[in-house]
Amino acid sequence: MKKLLSVIVVAVLVFSAATLCACSDKTPDAISSKYEDLAESGSFVNDGGKAGDSAVFDFGKTVTLNTVVLKEKGDNVTSFRIYADDAVVPVYGNDFIGGYRYCTFGETQVNKLRIEVLSADGDWKLEELEAYMIKGNAEGFAVMSYINADTAYLLSEEQADAARIVTQFNVFGCAHFDADGNIILADYEIDGEKVDGAEIMRVAVENIRKANPAATVVATVLGNKDFGDGMTTIARHNEAMKNNASALTANLLAFINEYGLDGVSFDYEYPEKKKDFDIFTDYLEDLDKALGSGKLLTAAISDWCIRTFGYSAKDFESLDSIELMAYDMFDDRGNHSSFYNSCYSILSNMKKKGVEMTKVNLGLPFYSRPMNGDSFWGSYSDVADVLSPYENSVMQEYVDLEGVAKPAALNYYNGRQLIYDKTRFAIDSGAGGVMIWHFGCDSFDNELSLFKQIDAAVNGEYIIK
Repeated sequence: MKKLLSVIVVAVLVFSAATLCACSDKTPDAISSKYEDLAESGSFVNDGGKAGDSAVFDFGKTVTLNTVVLKEKGDNVTSFRIYADDAVVPVYGNDFIGGYRYCTFGETQVNKLRIEVLSADGDWKLEELEAYMIKGNAEGFAVMSYINADTAYLLSEEQADAARIVTQFNVFGCAHFDADGNIILADYEIDGEKVDGAEIMRVAVENIRKANPAATVVATVLGNKDFGDGMTTIARHNEAMKNNASALTANLLAFINEYGLDGVSFDYEYPEKKKDFDIFTDYLEDLDKALGSGKLLTAAISDWCIRTFGYSAKDFESLDSIELMAYDMFDDRGNHSSFYNSCYSILSNMKKKGVEMTKVNLGLPFYSRPMNGDSFWGSYSDVADVLSPYENSVMQEYVDLEGVAKPAALNYYNGRQLIYDKTRFAIDSGAGGVMIWHFGCDSFDNELSLFKQIDAAVNGEYIIK
C-alpha cells in the first residue's frame, strides 16, 4: 500500500507543504454544536514566547474538561505539554500545534491551563484555545484493520487479544487478479516450507473468525503482479475492469463464496489519468450491484487521488466504506502522518466533498517513514518500548527498499497519544471509523499497544500513563 511512485511523492510533497498552513481552522460542527466551549469566557494570561516558555489560559472559573483545541499563529511549536493549574505532571503532551490541534486526555478539573513549549523553530504565539467535556462511547464506530494473510495464518493467542478489538479485517497480500479477470492466490513460504495460497487464505479466515466471531472479514484483491501479461498495473486494472469485467465479477463472487468472506476490497494505487479512475469507479458501481446487499464493497482511497482526479461524493456511493489513506503525506518537516495534515485537514476535505462521513474510516499508520522521505517503512513494534507516548519521532537505523543500509535518521511514527487523539477526533467529528495499516505492526504489550489506545478512545476511556 505504501510503495509510491516518485512522481506521486513529489505531488504529495508539494500539496502537503501547501496545506501545512499558518492559519487557524474551525472546529467541526459535530463537536461545536453539541458541546459547550468551556473556554468561551476565559482568556490568555500569556500567549507566546520562546522555547522553554509557557502560555497560561485562565477560565475565570472552575471547569471540568477532557478535550482542548489549540490554534497557533504560525507553525513554530515542535513539542509541548499541558498542565492543570500548578501541577508538575502534565495531563497531555505532543509535538506540533499549527493551525489546529485536538488534545484529548482524562477528565480534569481546572481553573487554569499552562501550555509549556519544550521546543520551537522560533518565537511562537497561540491565538485561540477551546475546551470541551466530551462524554460517552462510540457505538457503531468501525475499527477496521488490514492484516497480512500470513499473519492471520499464524495468528497467535497474544495477537488474538488485539484481534478482538477489530470490527472488520481486510486480508491482503494473497489474492490477486490478472488481466483476464482470473483470481490467483499467492503461495507463501512458512518456516521454510511452501504453503499453497488456497490453504493460506482458508486458515487465515478460519483463525480470524475463531479469534473474533463478531468481526467481518473481507479480502483485498490486487492487480499489481505480472502473471506473464507484461502489462503495467494500470493497464492490467483497465483490461480486467473494462474488457473482462464480467469474468472478474464472476470470479470474485465465486472467491467470496468459496472462502466464506463478507465482501471484497480494492487497494488500487495509483491511476495516472482520469480515464483510469473512470474505469475503476464504473466497475465498482457494477460490482456493487452484482454483490447485492449481503456483501461488502470497500476501497482504499488517497487524498492525493481525490484532489488530482476530482473524485466526487457520487463516486463513493457504491462503497460501503472508504479506507482513507491518511499517511505517506509528507509535510515540509518530513512528517508523513501528522495530526493537521493527516487527520484534521483530510477529514475536512472529505466533508467539503459532500461524502457521507459515516462511510469514512480514517487511516492510522502503525509504521514510520524517515523524515528525509526515504523508502523505508518501520514497524511500531520495533520502537514501542523507546518511543515516548507523547512523541512521534525516533532516531533509527534502517535498510531502504533497495537494500541499502542507512545511518540513523529521524523516523516519524504515530505514538500512543497521537493515535488516541486521531481516533477521538474521528469519533467526535462524525467519521464512521478508523482504518489501521497494518495489524502486524502493533506491539502486543498491553501497555504499549496502539490497538489498546483505539479501544480506550472508542469506549470513552483514557489509559495513557
